[in-house]
Amino acid sequence: MHNLHAHKDSAVDFEKELEKTLSLLRKRMKEEFHRHVPTGTLLYDRWQLARFYGFGEGSSVYDESLILGDVKVGKESWIGPFTVLDGAHAPLTIGHHTHISSGVQIYTHNTVAIALTGGKGSLFKRPTKIGNCCFIGPRTIIGPGTVIGDHCFVAAASYVEGVFPDYSYISGSPAKKTGVVEIQDTQVRFKLFKNEHTGT
Repeated sequence: MHNLHAHKDSAVDFEKELEKTLSLLRKRMKEEFHRHVPTGTLLYDRWQLARFYGFGEGSSVYDESLILGDVKVGKESWIGPFTVLDGAHAPLTIGHHTHISSGVQIYTHNTVAIALTGGKGSLFKRPTKIGNCCFIGPRTIIGPGTVIGDHCFVAAASYVEGVFPDYSYISGSPAKKTGVVEIQDTQVRFKLFKNEHTGT
C-alpha cells in the first residue's frame, strides 16, 4: 500500500514538473516567435530532428511529421507539420531547397488492390522523387511512382501522380501540368496555359 501511494505521489510530482516546463517553453515560444505549436515541436528542435534522420545540412522537419522507411531529403529543405513521408516500401527522395507544406502526404505505396479485391490483390509500390527547388502546396497528396522535376510548383490540395518535367506548374485532382514556372534572377512568374473551353 505504501508503494502504491509513493508511486502516485511520484506521478503527481512528475506531472507538475512537466506542466511547469511546458508552460515555460510555451511562454518562450510566444515571446520569441508569436506562435503556439504542438507539444512535440516545443520539445524537439526541427533542425536536430532533420539531422537525426540524416537529412541534408540546413534542412528541418517538424515533430508532427510521420516519417516511414527510406526517406532522403537534400540540403536546406523544409518539411512542414502534419506531413506524411512514406518510404516504407520503396525509396522516397526529396531534393535540395524544396518546401513541403503543411498537411502534404507523399507515398511510395498503396493498398488499393488489396482492399478492392478483398485481400487477393498485391501491394503497389514504386519509388517517388521530388526534385530540387520545388514548392509543394498545403494538403497536396503525391501518389507512388510520381517523379517531379526541379523548380516545380504544385498548387494546394492537388492529387499528383505521374512524371512531370522541370519548371512545371502542377494543379488539380487528378493533377496535370497546367503551366510553367519562369525564373529570372530572384523573380518568379507562373505562365498558365489557356483553358481550351473558356479561352481564359
